[in-house]
Amino acid sequence: MTVTKNAIVLDGLSKRFGSTDVIRNLSASIAEREFIVVLGSSGCGKSTLLNVIAGLERLSGGRILVDGQEVQDREPKDRGCAMVFQNYALYPHMSVADNIGYALKVAGVPVPERRKRIEAAARTVNLGDFLERRPSELSGGQRQRVAIARAIVREPKVLLFDEPLSNLDAKLRYDTRMELAQLHRRIGATSIFVTHDQVEAMTLADRVMLLNAGRIEQFAPPHELYNRPCSTFVAGFIGSPAMNLFAASGDGQMLRLLDGTAIARHGHKGEVVVGIRPEKIIADDDGIPAVVRHHEDLGSHAVFSVNFLSGQKAVFSTSLGANTVAPAAELRLRLPSQHLHLFDSQTGRRFEN
Repeated sequence: MTVTKNAIVLDGLSKRFGSTDVIRNLSASIAEREFIVVLGSSGCGKSTLLNVIAGLERLSGGRILVDGQEVQDREPKDRGCAMVFQNYALYPHMSVADNIGYALKVAGVPVPERRKRIEAAARTVNLGDFLERRPSELSGGQRQRVAIARAIVREPKVLLFDEPLSNLDAKLRYDTRMELAQLHRRIGATSIFVTHDQVEAMTLADRVMLLNAGRIEQFAPPHELYNRPCSTFVAGFIGSPAMNLFAASGDGQMLRLLDGTAIARHGHKGEVVVGIRPEKIIADDDGIPAVVRHHEDLGSHAVFSVNFLSGQKAVFSTSLGANTVAPAAELRLRLPSQHLHLFDSQTGRRFEN
């Protein structure tokens, strides 16, 4: 296996707590300077994966290579990684400068060198004017930047982020997300960022590692997860609203819902799960009859929850904007064949079409 300098290689990782398998034979390679987001629902193993890379949890099996060297048996301080935690973990009695430089002080870095690196790290996260303040005098976003500066001052090979934005309000999350993206472009460290928020994943990542019950479901750039999900799990997880998924069957000429309603012309034969993104559905007088259950006007676009006459539920979105449709109104919807995704009805895996 070829290893890029400063890359991370995860080779057959497993982690068990008692009889519970949390990470299951997980393998992946992360290139130098890449920004990876590990995404998944609660309990899927994403924070555990970060902890075993950092050395905070011991592996049950497999190898971790950083910069081409196995590190799974090394102490956390010797792995070349630095971690940014969800709860900041700042010392309240210390100044910003002392918080940033604490690890350097413990490591015995001389004072002049320590001061130089503290100031450089503070400038990187736009905290150069706050070095003498205490954490209690900072906003939530500024405290998170102190935690980031404390990580980068060590000049690590790998930066690990454990849901660092989850304690911030919506405006601060947006601002800090943009700052993180800019920071990554400036310092270029290989980064792994754990989150359950798909907006963070889609906007920050070079590639997204979507976990499902301790396994990688798909590991690809954000646009690929959205436009070519490899399974019904990915299709139903990525997107807000998520992709519509319908049980259907094909006779080689037409795809139909299980009640016989024609969806679209297509050459597939047999049972299938048909997917389509809400924004790809088109209101069309020649389409499938549907009744509106709920309507949300979001200004830039509107989202409709509907029932087909078969009882099948669907969601579609449109740029109707301020135009409103009353509940119980009838619509006709067309599902263009070029925008359909087909999945195996047994395994949930994507059919290449």
